[in-house]
Amino acid sequence: MQLLFLVIKRVDLVDDVMVALAKAGIKGGTSIDSVGMAKSISTSDSMASLGLLNSILKGVDPKQKGKTVFVAVDDSKVDDAIAAIKRITGDLSKPNAGVLFTVPITYWEGLD
Repeated sequence: MQLLFLVIKRVDLVDDVMVALAKAGIKGGTSIDSVGMAKSISTSDSMASLGLLNSILKGVDPKQKGKTVFVAVDDSKVDDAIAAIKRITGDLSKPNAGVLFTVPITYWEGLD
């Protein structure tokens, strides 16, 4: 079992991602609001952070909140889940497109 995370600023895509996961036979996903490093730095009072902020953002609105989607996925369905997400999000290797990763789940209850 893997816990799949998708961190994305394009909040308008989250419902489509959830539908795509459901169509791929994945159920039980959750999305939560999330705030990235750029937003945190942009609210800092430190003038030194301005240069760092500019280098991180490169055209991204630091005030924009994102979403983090997470879902427990059986090992046999991880590739299907990733493919479903990428059909909606497109290429995640582009700057500021999002982050997708999994971590192993070693214990669980309440999942079928």
